[in-house]
Amino acid sequence: MNRSRYIPFERNRYFYGKLLTVRDFMSEQTYYSDKRRLSNRLLFGSGVITGLQVVAVDDKSISIEAGAALDQLGREIIVPSPVTMKLSNMDGFTNNDYAKNVYLCLAYDEKGKEPVHTVTGSLGANEEVSEHNRILESYRLYVKEQPPAPSALEYDALIEDTTVWYDDGQVRVLQTVPRYVEPGQLFHIELTVEKTLQTPHISFEYEPELLHAELAEELIQGKIVFSEPTDGGAASYKKRISLRALHNEEQENKQVISIGVKAGTAKLVIGDKLIYELSNIKQMIETAGQSALERILEAFHSRSLDRAIESPAEPCLYIAKIHLLQMGASYVIDQVESLPFKDYVINPTLLYKLLAAADKEAHDYSAASKAGTDAAKAMGIEQDSAAIVQFPDIEQEFKELFPQEHEEVKERYIASGTVEISIVPQTVKKWYQRRQKNFYSEEIEHGLEIGANEAVLLTAALSDESEHSDIPVPEMWQRSNSIYTGPQEIFEGSEYASSYPRISIGTVQFPKKGSFRIGIRLHQKTERTRIKIRWWAVKAEAGEHADSLASDAINEGWQSAAAAKQQ
Repeated sequence: MNRSRYIPFERNRYFYGKLLTVRDFMSEQTYYSDKRRLSNRLLFGSGVITGLQVVAVDDKSISIEAGAALDQLGREIIVPSPVTMKLSNMDGFTNNDYAKNVYLCLAYDEKGKEPVHTVTGSLGANEEVSEHNRILESYRLYVKEQPPAPSALEYDALIEDTTVWYDDGQVRVLQTVPRYVEPGQLFHIELTVEKTLQTPHISFEYEPELLHAELAEELIQGKIVFSEPTDGGAASYKKRISLRALHNEEQENKQVISIGVKAGTAKLVIGDKLIYELSNIKQMIETAGQSALERILEAFHSRSLDRAIESPAEPCLYIAKIHLLQMGASYVIDQVESLPFKDYVINPTLLYKLLAAADKEAHDYSAASKAGTDAAKAMGIEQDSAAIVQFPDIEQEFKELFPQEHEEVKERYIASGTVEISIVPQTVKKWYQRRQKNFYSEEIEHGLEIGANEAVLLTAALSDESEHSDIPVPEMWQRSNSIYTGPQEIFEGSEYASSYPRISIGTVQFPKKGSFRIGIRLHQKTERTRIKIRWWAVKAEAGEHADSLASDAINEGWQSAAAAKQQ
């Protein structure tokens, strides 16, 4: 197979008396090898099949595990045994200033083996003429200092559109959006910032310009902002911004979402260097009634044959990204990231079993959910569709107890609100100073009148509530309009996970002043500058029923959170 050109297959036809030449025997070999490689390319793609993990052996050397892979021409690459090499001895390593991350590449290679004298050579004037009796299918390891262009990652490009904002070899800023969404669907812009470990602090911002989409979360001054955490230490950061595809009833078939940038608003700061020379990004997303999966499969199968077997001029697999640190006039390997672009080839049998297991899990979940719902209905319990622990509906209970005076009672016995607490730490000027982890709200007045024998019970929770919660929206959008009580790690890894850092919440009350403050402690690094807290104040011992109602409501809320944690 001649790189990415499609050549119609032809095979030898044998007959008695045919004169066989070198051309015939070579054609016999290439017919079967090219056909197999074309099948590999079209059916399995390219990537690592097994093994080929890369680890740092010491500050200067790496080791590559034995393994197998397919390149972009469908050729099999076999590394039969582990290989250890010094990075500076590899082809392509010219990183004299050690200011860049480098990429380890694996490519198919052929080498001649068993040199022999040819008959024609021995009969000629030059008896030195020889040929190789065998061809060894091997591999080549070398270093590249630049990652592949996002468009070169063909399977990623079918699913999402990645555009480069900026790339100078030391810092790369990319933005990724899905290729396809459905009308009304929630989707994300993913901002990726890659840097060398010795690059100074990075911040980036721009004001988006949207067509047929709207932001699903509040932005700081209407801008998408990334700021590297003050303690830094990572070579790659990701930030996700939620958007919603608008539904245009006049365009039932399809419409195109446009995501651009308002002129003059994009700004990249690297250390004390301000950079305005950024790419003019404008990304398009198609919306239609079909699911994104159906659209991706349709795009995959509608490719031309030339496009399907297209490959780079020098096909290779990026099997590792190596992060370097400059040490005087030399370098050390700080860390090694195997398969940075996640190029794998999956076995069809395993793929089938994975799909079957996922289908079984979904079926079991659906059956369990239905059983739970049926049991709840049998007991007369209404279930909330959200799996987030929330406090009982105190207002509804008051309404049932005081049907005639619900509004008056609510105002006299219950108060609620939200407060945003700034979590910007103070600047650490001395090495012995500790970074601030505790932050406090301003003094808040609950507005409840308190008598001599009365008290106010306070509770607070992390709030991810929308500013427009009264607008009816589909259920899939309501997950960002939530209140989290109890340990947040309960929901980590689930569809209900919060985008907020883990925090602890406390309150201090000033009974005589009728006010209180809320304090929070951060347990995780975050790029956020503010945290929203929902608070409730319930007056106890205010009447025949309010006494037990207030305390019971609070106790039930915390018991629900504790039960969820145990589960």
